[in-house]
Amino acid sequence: MKNHKEYLCTLAIITCAASCSDKNVIPEPYTPPPAIKSPYTVKIENGTFEDGLSGWTIKDYYNGGNALLEIVEGQGVQDSKCLKIQQLPENGKCCIAAEQRLTGLDPDQMYRITARIRYSDIPSGEGTGPVVFSPNTNQYWNSSRYLYGTDLKQWTTVYSDFLSDDNGEATISVALGFWQGGMANGGRSTGTAYFDNISVKKVSDELFSMEGEHVKLYIEPSKVIVPGNVLSLWLERLDMMYLSYAELMGAVPHNGKKLGILTTHGMYSGYWALAGYPILWSINYTAVEDSFAQINDHDDWCFGILHEMGHVFNLGNSSWNWNDEMFANFRMHYGLAMNNGRVYMDGTDGKRIYTGNEILDMYKIDYDRTIGTTVNDNGIHYMLARLANDSIIGWEPFRRTFRYLQQNGGNGGGSHDKFLFFLKTLSRYATEVHGRNIDVMDFFTAQELESIRKQLQ
Repeated sequence: MKNHKEYLCTLAIITCAASCSDKNVIPEPYTPPPAIKSPYTVKIENGTFEDGLSGWTIKDYYNGGNALLEIVEGQGVQDSKCLKIQQLPENGKCCIAAEQRLTGLDPDQMYRITARIRYSDIPSGEGTGPVVFSPNTNQYWNSSRYLYGTDLKQWTTVYSDFLSDDNGEATISVALGFWQGGMANGGRSTGTAYFDNISVKKVSDELFSMEGEHVKLYIEPSKVIVPGNVLSLWLERLDMMYLSYAELMGAVPHNGKKLGILTTHGMYSGYWALAGYPILWSINYTAVEDSFAQINDHDDWCFGILHEMGHVFNLGNSSWNWNDEMFANFRMHYGLAMNNGRVYMDGTDGKRIYTGNEILDMYKIDYDRTIGTTVNDNGIHYMLARLANDSIIGWEPFRRTFRYLQQNGGNGGGSHDKFLFFLKTLSRYATEVHGRNIDVMDFFTAQELESIRKQLQ
């Protein structure tokens, strides 16, 4: 057995040997593990603007000639480079953008562009301020949420969802001001904006999605407040309505591709929803939650979304169409009548359910209120739709009329001229269907025709 001194000596030798050995080892350089790249990430060129404007083109949509667009040092995220766009008020409002065309995407799929933005001197409630969007004539109005005022101390993250085209391509834009004027809160803007860290990815769990046969939903997950089986049933009903609209018009929109319904921040707050491909459904207030509550509590089919679907079926030559707000509702009316559909809407004594052709009663409320002077569009809707009663001419003459008009258009003139042309065409097909001479104007009173004339002229 070793004594205490021998043990200490042995331990010292081992420690010394280990220490001397470590001095001769050259440590390997640390290599961080590779970043896990999401399969949904889309490669874009120079999304941080560190290479200047390489990969980007400048698009002057409106009055951008006096705007300043440049790459600045030290103003980006973590003092990097970034894109700066500035338009002084004395030079007028503008929309000027840096854009990049993306290829190699999956066709007709939802993608999301995200950006970091700082901004200053954006007039409150005017235009859109700095936004990101994908310019697309199938959907004019979608963008990231509007930013106003000044916030230079922190970076705001914004995003906008968009569909790729049939070729798997799309354009992404970062802009001061919006490419469309009009409804987008005036669209154009002044002020200063800094953009950095632009990225694009294919949407996966960022949105709740569900597909039917003809309609697909892309909903902000926090807004989905009903069970999946309720959504599934609603989607089946939207499919039924889609088929009825197609039956009435004799054609389908967007080459028969599934009609998307997308929740979005990027809309002027005065709009509940906007037609297009996809239909935009605003989440700037409680429209989505309120609608889902009504769908769940009242077995409602959602008047607002059905109305926007009606707009999407404004197809072909629309020179005959004097007011598509009315005709979007008329197409919905037909769908409700054909499917015994239900909508929860205002009645004479508060909200109530209208089932099938009972929706005619809702339009009669406005008819009764306005017929004595200048009848409004809901009143005109009532007078046209009552003709579809089987005891008058039924729905078949309307089907033939809409199919003819969307293929051939009207004969010009103002709104009242278009109304008269519509009645003339409807009379022709009513005569054809019933085998006897029918002039549908005979079903209107002189007061009604005069009230319509006052409204449309």
